[in-house]
Amino acid sequence: MSELNDLLTTRELQRWRLILGEAAETTLCGLDDNARQIDHALEWLYGRDPERLQRGERSGGLGGSNLTTPEWINSIHTLFPQQVIERLEIDAVLRYGIEDVVTNLDVLERMQPSESLLRAVLHTKHLMNPEVLAAARRIVRQVVEEIMARLAKEVRQAFSGVRDRRCRSFIPLARNFDFKSTLRANLQHWHPQHGKLYIESPALTAALNATVNNGNWSYWLIKADRWWTR
Repeated sequence: MSELNDLLTTRELQRWRLILGEAAETTLCGLDDNARQIDHALEWLYGRDPERLQRGERSGGLGGSNLTTPEWINSIHTLFPQQVIERLEIDAVLRYGIEDVVTNLDVLERMQPSESLLRAVLHTKHLMNPEVLAAARRIVRQVVEEIMARLAKEVRQAFSGVRDRRCRSFIPLARNFDFKSTLRANLQHWHPQHGKLYIESPALTAALNATVNNGNWSYWLIKADRWWTR
């Protein structure tokens, strides 16, 4: 392995060490302080996976298992980018059943509202006490409002506004169909024998400057109780 070590930088070796777990430490390299903290956080969560333990990919002994749930949440929020944090949090609840990630008030209030967190909250809401439930409702309201704002913009743009042929759309509506651009883009698909032009890639234009009334929106979360609706 010395030849491999010569070809890889210390950073690359540490990445492989984090992937393979403690068993690879003597073969690859040790970890610096930051990488060891990452390893502790990953070990706390994924070290409990029975299949990984059987394969020897990760093992205990690095201190990760000594973390409490609040300490683990604080740790991952320091060590990882937001996208990774969301994945770790949803794995903790839905994959490993660590319910106090979302039923502990202090932990829940530290978490960044997201669609992944919404899934976890809906999955464990029956375990929440009234105080945690109130915090969960605020998270649900914030996430759903963000989703509705995003959907409202897309819907308004699709159904109203001036056509802009420079701006393409992926919404397959008849009013978005650009006949001239579609014809030009598909001329190579003309079949003289059949006397037909086959459309493989229809051109769609987007609507800009939507002016429809915002109106009042209602939304429901499927399979949720009444208090998850607005």
